[in-house]
Amino acid sequence: MNSASPSSTASRVEPNLKRRRKPLSCEPCRHSKLRCDRQLPCATCLKRGWQDQCLYGETDAAGPSQRRRRTRNSAPVMRVTDTLISPPGQTSDNSSSQSPEPVPGRSPSPEPIQHRWDKILCRPPIEKNAPSSAAGVSFTLSFGPSIPLSELLDLLPSDSVCEYLVSRYFANVVPLFRILHGPTFQKQYLDFLQSPQQTDLSWLALLFAICSLTLKTVPPTDPGLVELWQDQSAPPNLEALSQKYRNAAMMSLAQDQFLVRHNLNTLEALLVLIHTITDCEGAEYGWALLGTAHNIAVALRCHVDSGEAPCIQTERRRRCWAGILILHTYQALLFRDTDLSFLCEMKAPMPADANDNDILPYTILSRPANANEPTHMSLMRFQIRLFHLSTDICNQISSPHRFDEDSLNRLDAAVAAEQQKWDSLYLVDGARNILDTAGYAHWCILQTYAHQLYLLLHRPFHNSRARFRQASRDRCIKSSLALMEIHRQLYELPRLKCYRWMVNGSITCNALHGAVALTSCLLDKHTESDFSQHIAAIDATVHRLEKLRGCSPACASVYPILRHLQSRLASRDPVQPAQINVERRFDDWINNIDWFRPDDIGWDFWSGDFSVPTNELQ
Repeated sequence: MNSASPSSTASRVEPNLKRRRKPLSCEPCRHSKLRCDRQLPCATCLKRGWQDQCLYGETDAAGPSQRRRRTRNSAPVMRVTDTLISPPGQTSDNSSSQSPEPVPGRSPSPEPIQHRWDKILCRPPIEKNAPSSAAGVSFTLSFGPSIPLSELLDLLPSDSVCEYLVSRYFANVVPLFRILHGPTFQKQYLDFLQSPQQTDLSWLALLFAICSLTLKTVPPTDPGLVELWQDQSAPPNLEALSQKYRNAAMMSLAQDQFLVRHNLNTLEALLVLIHTITDCEGAEYGWALLGTAHNIAVALRCHVDSGEAPCIQTERRRRCWAGILILHTYQALLFRDTDLSFLCEMKAPMPADANDNDILPYTILSRPANANEPTHMSLMRFQIRLFHLSTDICNQISSPHRFDEDSLNRLDAAVAAEQQKWDSLYLVDGARNILDTAGYAHWCILQTYAHQLYLLLHRPFHNSRARFRQASRDRCIKSSLALMEIHRQLYELPRLKCYRWMVNGSITCNALHGAVALTSCLLDKHTESDFSQHIAAIDATVHRLEKLRGCSPACASVYPILRHLQSRLASRDPVQPAQINVERRFDDWINNIDWFRPDDIGWDFWSGDFSVPTNELQ
């Protein structure tokens, strides 16, 4: 017989009737190749916010263990805007009067594949007190002894003194480095007063850092500090007390495991500490901490545009990143040994040009279009622009390619354009505003950036015979005098008394930069005029540093350098023909010494006849 048996027919048909394999993971986990715990919704979808897409193909909404049986009469499924529904006119098997019931099918991807991979590859946030194993043991990286919270709280001053220091900080110091959002800090402070034992250690470190810096900005006889010396015969040593609070800030951060677990309070506390070190001791001492703060900011994603709607938390992150750029600007201007262009490639948005009270929890109030008054963030936004400009200038002058006059003129014009913006915002008809002391102080601070950039730009063009430019030498002299004049005003003017603390650090280093450049210009063989007034400016700076040398490491280091420059200029004899090579030797000597280690400098290089140094340059 040619007719096939039933068994053979079944054997030929059976391969085409394979049962569909039941899915073991939900659709988002299968698409993203992630582990699924078979819950509804699963832990992975809960973590990534995919609860609505957590489906199991043929499984019922009741759970993955209950399967939904399909029949031949099941209605076909159509996809409309990434949602699976039954076609119009079709009804379910249960009731023809009810609305069509969604029929589960292949779930769409919860988001574009590129976005999912971006999220997977992002650095995960490290939650505080989160166990790292099933046993509940947290990963730690401790240093120093463990200190109870009660002992840290005992280190704080009384509530009245602490509140006074905080108010002084927000009145005089925050406008110069506004990384904190005032209303947010006030809420945190009031919560702290209600329950000190429940405070976050990172926020406590921020409070200690604020107290430490504020004590450096007030005199010992300040009436607000009278409680600190009620039981003493003399006012307390504010420098030692400031150091005590700074140490307490670091102890609080250490107890909080800030090297492995951190939040915005941690970053803000570190930035306040670095700002204190930079402006009161010297930028070189804060370099290592600045690297730590930078890495924490990257971990907190302060350096990227998250795409979130403007809100307080977003602005806090942007302000912290702006603070990191500003602190790096000091490093770029004072020490040209690090290429900071990588920071310019991180396209983080600038903080909003708004006052603190305009920043609400979920929106930022817009300013009038014709507003021409500075906001709380005007100074910081100008400083961010200067960071990018200073990085461009440092890269240009340090490039192995020849720095031509076209580049010089372009960058010089860019600095001048920034100065015009400051003048229009902070000055009144080109004169300082006597009604706005803070605005004038901000203008002076910005001018120190500009004149240092001028010195970096024009220095290569005034000390070489082949590339000498009279205009560059004049520009260097003008900027050098301006830096020393700003130092004088911040030290002497009564209206700037609350900013005098700044001369203990970065402002004194800026004055040193100006004095060195001016000395180089005055020793130039092209100089023929009488510059006795310029020499008098250096003498006055030396006189001020003589009074300040015991106030900070920066002042102690700068004073002997200025003394030697003063002696060098005092012995200058422009009539002697042997002075032709002095300026060139002076520049070579400057380029091969460490200005911030005066004890290691070979000052005997210039002993005796300055035209013929007694020792060769090592």
